[in-house]
Amino acid sequence: MVPAGDRATSLLGSLLFLGVSAVILAFGYVTGFVTMTLQHDAVPVAVGFLEAEFAVVSFGAFILVSAAVFLAGLARRSNPDFATDAGHVTAVVPVYRDANVLERSVESLLESDYEDLDVLVVCEPDDPRTQDRAAQLAKQEGVDYLVNTRAPGSKAGAINYAVEETDGEYVAVFDADERVDERFVPAAVAKLQDSDVVQGRTVPEPTGLVESFAYYESVLLNYVALRLLYVFTEFRMAASRAVVLRREALSAVGGYDEGMLTEDFAFAHECYRERLDVTELLAYPSQIDAAHTLRDWWGQRKRWMTGYAQVLHRLLASVRPLTDYRNPLSAVIGATTVLGSLFMLTVLSKFAVLLVVGANLLFVVPLAAIAGVTYLIHWLDHARGTVSRPGWPGLLVPLVLPVYSLAAVKAVFEYLFTWTGEWYRVSKEA
Repeated sequence: MVPAGDRATSLLGSLLFLGVSAVILAFGYVTGFVTMTLQHDAVPVAVGFLEAEFAVVSFGAFILVSAAVFLAGLARRSNPDFATDAGHVTAVVPVYRDANVLERSVESLLESDYEDLDVLVVCEPDDPRTQDRAAQLAKQEGVDYLVNTRAPGSKAGAINYAVEETDGEYVAVFDADERVDERFVPAAVAKLQDSDVVQGRTVPEPTGLVESFAYYESVLLNYVALRLLYVFTEFRMAASRAVVLRREALSAVGGYDEGMLTEDFAFAHECYRERLDVTELLAYPSQIDAAHTLRDWWGQRKRWMTGYAQVLHRLLASVRPLTDYRNPLSAVIGATTVLGSLFMLTVLSKFAVLLVVGANLLFVVPLAAIAGVTYLIHWLDHARGTVSRPGWPGLLVPLVLPVYSLAAVKAVFEYLFTWTGEWYRVSKEA
C-alpha cells in the first residue's frame, strides 16, 4: 500500500506538471497572435507579421544552420592522426545490472586498434549477476574487474574509484552497452596530444519505433542543437561515456561529482570553468542500446532533466561574477539548457497559431526542413554503417522537441517541489 504522504507528493507533482505545461502552451499561443511591425525610415511601407510567424521561421532557421554546421563536422570523417601506443589507457566500464550487455563494450574494446589498453569493469556490491559476468570476461587477457565498495550506488563514484586503483596515463570511460569503434581510442589519444579531454559521439541504434525516436532526439538535441554554442563559446560537453582524457584532467576538477544525478553535465561545466581543453571527435561513434519502451524513454529523459536542474542549482549557487568570466557564463549556459528545454513546448503553440490563421506554407516548410536535415544525417550515418537505413518512424521527428519539453517540465518542477533523490534506470538488451 502506498503511504498517504507519497500519494500526496505524487499528486502534487502531477498537478504541477499539468498546470505548468498548460501555462506554457497558453503563453505561447496567446503571444503568437501579437502583431509585430518591421519598419525602416527609408522605407515608407511597414511590414506586419505575427509573432508566431517570426518564431517558427527563426526556429527553422536555427535548426537548419545548426544542422549545416553539424554536417560539416560529420563530413570530416577521417582523423589524419592515430596513436596506437602513446601511453597506457585504462578503459573504465562502470556497470549496474547490465550483465546481459556488458560483453558489447568489453569485447569491442579488446578489438581496439590501440595496443596498450586494459579494460576495467566496475561492478556494484548488490549486483552479483553482473559480478559473475565480469569475472567470466576477466579471464581474457587485458580485462579485470573490481567491486565499487568505496562509493556504492554511484556511477561517478565507480569511475573515481577505478581511477584511484589504476595509474595509466590516460583514462577512458564507456557505458556497458557501448559498442566502441576500434579506431576511436587511437584517434582520441592522438587528439589528446593537444587536448585534455576528447569526447566521442554515441548513437542510439534505431531498431524500432521508440528506438528511432531516441535516435532522432539524440541527433537534434545532443548534437545539432549545440552547434552554435560550440561556435561562439569554448564550452564542450564532456560526458561519462565515449570519453578519453588525461589523468591530470580528472585531478584538476576533483573527479566526477558523486552527488550529481547527471555527473557528466556537471563534469562538462567543471572542465569549462577550469579551462580544460575539451575536443569533440565525431568520427568513429559508439553504438549504444536505446530505450525500448516509452516508459523507459520517458523515465530516462526525466532523470536527465532532473539532473540538469540539479546542476543548474549548483552552478547558480557558485556564481562569482568578479572572477573568471567562465564562472558566470557557465551558469548562463546551464540556465539556457534548462529553460530552452522548457520553452520548446511553446513552439507547438506557434504552429497551432499558424494553423488557425491559415499560414499553411509557414506551417509545412519548417517542419519539412527539420525532418529533411534529420533524415539526411540518418542517411549519412547509415552510409557509414553506423545505423540501419531510415524508415517511416522518421515521420515522428517533429514530435521529438515538444515531447522532450514535456519531460523537461515534469522533471524541473518535480525537482523544485517533490523530488526526493530517486533516479530512473532503463532496462538494456543484449
